[in-house]
Amino acid sequence: MKKIFLYFLIIVFFACEKDNCGEIIDKVIEGNINILVIRFDDGGGTSQGEFNGELVADIEVSNEIFLNFSEGETYCVE
Repeated sequence: MKKIFLYFLIIVFFACEKDNCGEIIDKVIEGNINILVIRFDDGGGTSQGEFNGELVADIEVSNEIFLNFSEGETYCVE
């Protein structure tokens, strides 16, 4: 599971040509893991118009970051 999460993060980091900031749309605690669910764009499309969805990712963060951010705020992945 952690390998899949790591691969997803790598894809998110390298696939985005823009900054890696987005709106926090949810906060989740799973066991001892703090997760921010982030919407990175408002939806977009390819040049052929095949994709019109949002780029949403679950980002594991420290407890300090988790407590310092709220839903609706912007969070930038480093």
